Amino acid sequence: MASVEWSGDLDAKDTPDASLTPAQLATLELIRLPNEERVTHPSTLRAQIELELEKETVDLVDLLEEPLWVSKRQLHAVNSCEALYEAQEEEPFEWRVPMTRGQIFHKCVELSIHLSPKRTASELVDEALKSIMNRGDGLAKFLLGLSDVERAEIRSEVASLLQTFFDTFPPLKRGWQPTTETPRKVSLHRGMIVLQGRFDVTVGRPEELTAGRVIIELKTGRSVPHHLDDLRFYALLETLVVGVPPALLASFYVDAGRVQVETVDEDLIRAAIRRTTQSIQRLIELRLGQTQAERRPSGACKWCPVAGSCGPGQSWLEETETRGAW
Repeated sequence: MASVEWSGDLDAKDTPDASLTPAQLATLELIRLPNEERVTHPSTLRAQIELELEKETVDLVDLLEEPLWVSKRQLHAVNSCEALYEAQEEEPFEWRVPMTRGQIFHKCVELSIHLSPKRTASELVDEALKSIMNRGDGLAKFLLGLSDVERAEIRSEVASLLQTFFDTFPPLKRGWQPTTETPRKVSLHRGMIVLQGRFDVTVGRPEELTAGRVIIELKTGRSVPHHLDDLRFYALLETLVVGVPPALLASFYVDAGRVQVETVDEDLIRAAIRRTTQSIQRLIELRLGQTQAERRPSGACKWCPVAGSCGPGQSWLEETETRGAW
């Protein structure tokens, strides 16, 4: 088998052994890219991309009165139903139980890497809940406002999910230089457009101009097409901040214990540039009122706050109800 070391940080004692489950071994094989398959990029790539992004958005940026912040959420929204995006922008954010599960789960994964000695899944959930509820932010207040029974149900569900993660994802060794909740922020046009993201997990690192980092998103729901676009946007952010694209992008679906990976090359980065610049242009046009929001019916119509007054949405809902679609 070809060498698959992460920039020389994975030595002989880190070689997979019989203690790993078949699912862990399968995941590990997919998220480790052999050295000879890694791409070496030109030193000018970062500057070229930044210039291209600013060139494609310069005609509209001067019309902005306030900075435009762009994350994977905005990019997905403007590429799906723009009417839903505008409705969500006007609604105040409210925490709900399903969202808290994902937040607590991600905190548990973070603690599992950095806490010593190792904790069990249940112990990590307790540590995560304690940490979050002591923060004093909106999520802390929401959790403190729940009943003991509601918090116990959340704790049980997250502990089960976390144990599934431990059974199917390989333990992250310190020699692989794992990071969690890694922030990336890029300012364009002197801060009038800001691209931002936060990576769930990364392993490895680049060697000079040769890609070596793997960006991993942990998904507690089902696979949907825009997850690929989200990761490609993250690859763009990584390139703009570090100067070298990641080697691999991976979505790990915790419930299923399976990972989907994509190798990063310059064609992928170019595709991310096109989607990002087109989306920024559209976001600016919507903010300035230069265009009407497009209505694109989908499964989101079932919980969209403006579905009742949306003709295309109502038609879609009636049709899917007749077909029995979900």
